[in-house]
Amino acid sequence: MPCQTTGFMISFRKLVITRFKTPCISISAKQSYSKKCLSSKYIPGSRQLMCSCVSLRTKVMSSGRLKDSLCFCTASKESTTNKHIHDDRISFMTTSDPQTAMELGPSMLVYQNFISSEEEQRLVNEVEPYMKRLRYEYDHWDGAIQGYRETERKKWTKNNEAILKRVGDLAFPAGIQPLAHVHILDLSKDGHIKPHIDAVRFCGSTIAGLCLLSPCVMRLVHDKDKQRWADFLLDRRSLYIMKDVARYDYTHEVLSNEDSFFNGCPVPKERRISVIMRNEANG
Repeated sequence: MPCQTTGFMISFRKLVITRFKTPCISISAKQSYSKKCLSSKYIPGSRQLMCSCVSLRTKVMSSGRLKDSLCFCTASKESTTNKHIHDDRISFMTTSDPQTAMELGPSMLVYQNFISSEEEQRLVNEVEPYMKRLRYEYDHWDGAIQGYRETERKKWTKNNEAILKRVGDLAFPAGIQPLAHVHILDLSKDGHIKPHIDAVRFCGSTIAGLCLLSPCVMRLVHDKDKQRWADFLLDRRSLYIMKDVARYDYTHEVLSNEDSFFNGCPVPKERRISVIMRNEANG
């Protein structure tokens, strides 16, 4: 059986939202997009425009019927004078309901292919000698992480410092400085992160993480209403930025391999390294 994707069908005539299921990949389906930009920003030092959007996706199925669904995507555009020469639209979010989707759309951003394979390797090469000396732990101080090793790093090579500056310039508003120490979290193949909200005494409103070596699925669940959730596909070499509502009102977790599915499709997780930047705690 083909794996399935769930979403919401929107009827403009009746203004009704209902659940539907379609195959993850439909060769016979033609797609068109009506896109609303939630945030758009040029990455300093590059020619890339990173755009986070909510789209109304219209599929013309082989039966001739139309199916519309909410989807969230990043568009990476490398621009020349008055011309966009590259448009890479990738869906990265699936949710339980439209309210959750609209809350998290602006506050949980995912930028696919934020770094190149060469940049990923340079980051791994810098942290690997130290990480190899550590053993994986299964008794995190607050029980939130299983199968991990971690460290913090303040000094980086010039090339890697430039990567982190790109992250900081995109994730943190002008006048908001990220913490000097960058958190490196190495999660084993059989490791996972349990639902939690990062303590406000340790960091402020924004968390930005580079995802190295392996994809994974991050799940956010509303802290007061457990029926409201969203799954995010964090692909290898992507960047996620969690802020404001996503940071304070939702728990987040990285699913174990037994539960690692996105839109019904398995997402095998191998060893994964996160390079995480935060800003100072408020007050």
